[in-house]
Amino acid sequence: MSKRKYFFTSSKKSPTNDDDDDHLRESKYPRIKIDDSTIDTMDVEDVDYSSSYLVPLSPSPSPSPSPSCHSPSYSTYCITNHDDNSVSNELKKMNLNNVEMGFNVCNTTLDITDKMLTVVGGASSVAKNFSEFAPLISSFLNVGNEIIKLYKKAKQHKELCGFLLKRCKFAMAAVEDLDLRKTENVEFFSKQENLTLFLGFINCMEGIKSFIAEVSQLKTLQKYLYTNSIEEKFTNLATEFDGYMQNLNFSFTIQSRDELLTVKNEIQQIKEILLSYGVPDDRKSQQNFFDVTNLVTEKNIEFQEQSRKRMVIDSSKLEENEPLLDGNEFSKTSISPSKRIEKRTSYKNSDDVCFKEFSNNSSATLTKQEETQIEIRRQVNILKLLKDSEHIIRFYGVAHDDNKYYLVTEWMKHGNLHEYYTKCKDSINLETKIKFALDICRGVAYLHECEILHRDIQSANILVNGHNKVKIANFGLSRKFSDITRNILQNLENIRYMAPEKLLITNNGDTKKRKISYDSKCEIYSVGALLWEIAELKKPHSDLESEPIINIRERVKKRYCLPFTNSVPPEWEHVVTKAMEYDPKWRINISEICREFYKMSEKYSGASTNILDDEILTYIENEKKSTKNNRNSPITITILSVDDAINEHKKGNKQLAWQSFSYHSETDIEAKYWLGYYYYHEEIPELQRISKEERIRIAIDIFKETADKGNPSAQLRYGMCLWKGEGVAINSIEAFKYLKMAANQGNPAAMYIIGKAYWNGGDGIEKDKRQGAEYLKKAALNNHPKAKEMCIKNCISYNN
Repeated sequence: MSKRKYFFTSSKKSPTNDDDDDHLRESKYPRIKIDDSTIDTMDVEDVDYSSSYLVPLSPSPSPSPSPSCHSPSYSTYCITNHDDNSVSNELKKMNLNNVEMGFNVCNTTLDITDKMLTVVGGASSVAKNFSEFAPLISSFLNVGNEIIKLYKKAKQHKELCGFLLKRCKFAMAAVEDLDLRKTENVEFFSKQENLTLFLGFINCMEGIKSFIAEVSQLKTLQKYLYTNSIEEKFTNLATEFDGYMQNLNFSFTIQSRDELLTVKNEIQQIKEILLSYGVPDDRKSQQNFFDVTNLVTEKNIEFQEQSRKRMVIDSSKLEENEPLLDGNEFSKTSISPSKRIEKRTSYKNSDDVCFKEFSNNSSATLTKQEETQIEIRRQVNILKLLKDSEHIIRFYGVAHDDNKYYLVTEWMKHGNLHEYYTKCKDSINLETKIKFALDICRGVAYLHECEILHRDIQSANILVNGHNKVKIANFGLSRKFSDITRNILQNLENIRYMAPEKLLITNNGDTKKRKISYDSKCEIYSVGALLWEIAELKKPHSDLESEPIINIRERVKKRYCLPFTNSVPPEWEHVVTKAMEYDPKWRINISEICREFYKMSEKYSGASTNILDDEILTYIENEKKSTKNNRNSPITITILSVDDAINEHKKGNKQLAWQSFSYHSETDIEAKYWLGYYYYHEEIPELQRISKEERIRIAIDIFKETADKGNPSAQLRYGMCLWKGEGVAINSIEAFKYLKMAANQGNPAAMYIIGKAYWNGGDGIEKDKRQGAEYLKKAALNNHPKAKEMCIKNCISYNN
């Protein structure tokens, strides 16, 4: 069907005798007045079209005159603003002019034809006229209800979405009233142009629905992040919507003081959310965050769909994508925290890993064990994509050894969080607690962005590595995976953290109660309980000694609030209170929790027990002391992107580069490497206060960490330290391994060293002149001067 253009204008008119009629019509059909104070009290959970909210229609569907806030008798549509002239001017522009519409309505099935449009104008039957509008009315209300559902699920920019929701709810009330009082609006249904306008209005509502779907979820916001087009898109939608309301003669008034002011801040809010998640403020890091979370979400949805349909999986494809690891490629150690868990070390790269057996059920048949390991491998193939998050345990695969299957993950030296704080309680201060809390919340946020629910947030499932960093563990994409990894049971430890809607389920025949599903709101409650535990360094309800399970249930039923000691900051207490609201709809979301703890981490100066991070923040403390001594002097701290910081380093502005590398080091491997570089070379005055032995030790730890994560410069430097025995024991074989990693990633210096080692042999390196020549040629082609000299000296041609 061809598109047609309709031009809606809002031309002013001079007062005429018809004004008296307009005034009478206004009195008979009063406007609905919408303002910020009244709309906030409206509950979007139930769409109430009671008489108090019904919008009467004017008998005449003709386009209304230009709105005038001072003379209501001249208008049927008015936006008022008494506080901000610039915003008011923008809002006054919201009439519909020169809008091109098509007849293709997204997600609706409407059989609208030119014949239908013609029939309406000439039909004599009221019933027949209305029958042409009936499917449009139904579709309009359906789209409106979908918008309400999207708003209720919104995680981001709820206020922005609420501005559009206000309009949609009152439009729905108007349409509902139109349907209800159809016999009183015969003239409206006899107008051909009203049918056309109504169809266009549905298109407009579909546009609003799409916009809310995009801006209310973080992963779909990236299209607006770099174009700054949220304001333009919002204004266009509001303008188009308000134009339809005016030209269909649906009378209402909006009193808004801050719509455009709020919209202007949306992009900054997106960036603040990403920063609170630990994503650096540079486009590459932000794009990587969106790419990974979208990819994991897509694969997770595909996995869930296949599981639901019990689809048969192609085993050859699984072997290609997620082959079994050979248990013999990992050396066993004497460390075994439990019967099912043991520490092993990779022969390939010397990484320490955790082997967790999941096939120890003697009653399970071989077929059942085979099915289980296949399902675990399918999930691990997806969970390995979470490696970019520093706050989630790393998955390596599934290993087979001695007819047993093992889940292979990152080794966490200090065990779980409860064990850690029980042993080290005296060394954990407020800054450390904030660091733990923020890292855990960032991990939960990352999982939620990937549409993964942990389902058992508690201190036993938070692990601590050798650098005293916490990471989320023991979760999967299905309950079966989770049960295997942690043997979850309905016991005392789960109940301490369980949301009321799950904890108080009874088997008394109440079907509704028994079918309550676990969702993100349940998880937020558990996060709140864990945050209380971190603040107080004891488990929730640990004061209950007799019949704890029964008494915890009774406490929760009575809406008992866990008490805080005076040492806990009020901001922390507020977050926990909001997270543990009895009614799930009032609970704070994970992005808000991250933002609050991010603010606390800045307010309370530091956020870690990790000695690296404590040393990194020394310069911040010095800046604060300097500020106290000279409060009248403005202090500006500039944080550059990692690339810009490297450029500043090359220019000699090392203090600025250092503070930028420090800022990004938690989330960016390149920045973390440069941190080690600064420690190693004692680049700034703050580091000169640290002993050389301590500096080198810190630098070596950073080089090793970033080398294992694939940074070629770190691989080169760690390899050289191993080669020379600087800060570590001499190990030429291990050094050669790391140097070769760097060479294979294109580092010219590493190419030269590896080439020379192969060419000459020795120190445990077998002489191989062919390989040596290849590496030397590559280094020479990358303009490494010593490689060129060696090629010339040994007649190795590198120009062809």
